Amino acid sequence: MANALFYLVAALSVVAAAGVVLFRNPISNVLSLLFAFFCLATIYLLAGFQFLAATQILVYAGAIMVLFLFVLMLLNVK
Repeated sequence: MANALFYLVAALSVVAAAGVVLFRNPISNVLSLLFAFFCLATIYLLAGFQFLAATQILVYAGAIMVLFLFVLMLLNVK
């Protein structure tokens, strides 16, 4: 069961990472990157690294993504 969940989350992570590169809308890029961060945190949880998963969510999904969204809103990118 854990292997199937790992492969599912890994595939979703690859799709989200491809979405970061392929989407045309900057907001869609940021949201796809956020989803990739959460997938990576899930992979960390499956591997047994709870602290690293929490750090991934708090630092990257929290702080870095807020910074990206702030810059996009500041630049007023359509």
